[in-house]
Amino acid sequence: MAPLGAARALITAGGAEAGSLVLLQTQTASNSTLEFESLSESTYNVHFFTFTNINLGSQTEVTYRLSDDGGTSYETGYEFANNRINSGGGEDERKSESQNAARLFGDIDTGARSIGNGYMYLYNAGSSSKFTFSSSHFIYMNNADAASTEYGSQMYATASTINGISFGAATTGTTTLESGIISCYGLKEE
Repeated sequence: MAPLGAARALITAGGAEAGSLVLLQTQTASNSTLEFESLSESTYNVHFFTFTNINLGSQTEVTYRLSDDGGTSYETGYEFANNRINSGGGEDERKSESQNAARLFGDIDTGARSIGNGYMYLYNAGSSSKFTFSSSHFIYMNNADAASTEYGSQMYATASTINGISFGAATTGTTTLESGIISCYGLKEE
């Protein structure tokens, strides 16, 4: 089987083999935050999110916040360490030990070309005794029209069963995404 065919075989809508990605939900932003209120966290210990053509309503960063009550409320207190590089010659770190939302990538604006694409892994959402971590990698056109990439890791340093996640913009995670598509997959272990 060709490599692309092998990759397609791993992404299914259910009944998959161990190591396969099972599509749980896809959402499209239209001047909104995107909330995934059921992660099937008792079935999947690892989640994979894809981000397609994310555009913001203002110059800011794309973030997430986690919920342990199915999306009724969202937690604060995230740590992250990201590295950002752009074709204009800039390279810098974005990091925090205490922020109201976990940063994925930033400094994109409302311009039609200023979009972001990428992926994120989320670990330990279903464990009440472990911290929830994520790792991410994004490519995007920044607000200065420079090709950019940002990759890093994020952590919610409170042991809690996480069953919801909200993607938005800015450090509060409540500013809306102008447009784009986010899909959530569970990684089948057995």
